Amino acid sequence: MASTLQSVFALPSFKGRYASPSAAVEHANSCPEPLPAMCVECQMFKIADGLLSGRYSYPRSTPPSAQLGDPERNGDTLGFQEGIRPATFKALIGKGHAEFATMKQQDAEEFFTHLLKVLRQDYKKHPRDTNDPTEVFRHGIEQRLECQSCYHVSYRVDSADVISVPVPSRERGTDEDGKTIYETVAFTECVDQFTGIEALEYRCPSCNKVVTALK
Repeated sequence: MASTLQSVFALPSFKGRYASPSAAVEHANSCPEPLPAMCVECQMFKIADGLLSGRYSYPRSTPPSAQLGDPERNGDTLGFQEGIRPATFKALIGKGHAEFATMKQQDAEEFFTHLLKVLRQDYKKHPRDTNDPTEVFRHGIEQRLECQSCYHVSYRVDSADVISVPVPSRERGTDEDGKTIYETVAFTECVDQFTGIEALEYRCPSCNKVVTALK
């Protein structure tokens, strides 16, 4: 959750939507929910304030180890920062979800897609004059199929928010502890594999038979 929120709030669309004090005050005066803890929009303004206002970007004056009388606790605590614990936000976003309603460690991509779903549902439930910030992620993935028998070509475009790219695994030895060391992989190589040509079995609507097609 933490990595996902820090990533999306680094984007102009989320900063512009939720980091505006005037927008937060305007929403507070017209919030349709009886309590802020039940309002997705209120919680998003709260997260934006916590991450972007700078009011929480200061080290704690007294390290927790000093308070507990344990100089070894948490190692070097001189720069310890208490941080933000968005418990209300987590409870609201994860409400009714089998995975995100728990305290278990979650997959960042799964939480990201779930967050977009919740925000879009809330946006439809309570339409606003401003643009939906989640639209910055929406894109189309075009698929081209070419029959290798009659060379008929068909296209399909699927709407998506994320792309999962394959990462090649190439070992280059082991370290002194016996752990496997892998070669560095360029991001462009991952994208090239994702968009590369693939042969598959396909029923061509033009020649009406099962053929090999190139995707």
